[in-house]
Amino acid sequence: MDLKQSKMEKKQVKFNFLNTMLWLLQVVLAITFLWGAYVKLFMPAEELARMWPWTAGNATLVKIAGMADTLAGIGIIIPRIFRIWPVLTIYACYGIISLMVAAIIFHVSRGEVSQLGINVAVIIMAVASIILWKYLDLFNVTDEGESGKNG
Repeated sequence: MDLKQSKMEKKQVKFNFLNTMLWLLQVVLAITFLWGAYVKLFMPAEELARMWPWTAGNATLVKIAGMADTLAGIGIIIPRIFRIWPVLTIYACYGIISLMVAAIIFHVSRGEVSQLGINVAVIIMAVASIILWKYLDLFNVTDEGESGKNG
């Protein structure tokens, strides 16, 4: 019985660690996107163009990207915090990946290959979030035992 309990405790520690990693990824992604949204929506165009040259002639695209970043930042964390359809977090991850792929295509088309690092890093974090979510949900331990499917 003691050996069985020890195995269960190790498994619980592993799941707690993975759940913490998932939360950490979600928080980093949320902060990244909310910061990007703030910059794109509220920074003066001249300052923004110095920071990101692609914004100079694309005011409408900047506002659309700012709104998409806002939705991504909110969608990656709010459903799970309030436990209202936490599975929406997965859909936010898919949206983030789509947004980053579009950004990569945009930057490559403009010859701005040096700008791709953040896009690739965000894709990796979003994919890691999906993998962790699916792994934890497989064992019904997402959010302290509640399955994301039930959420």
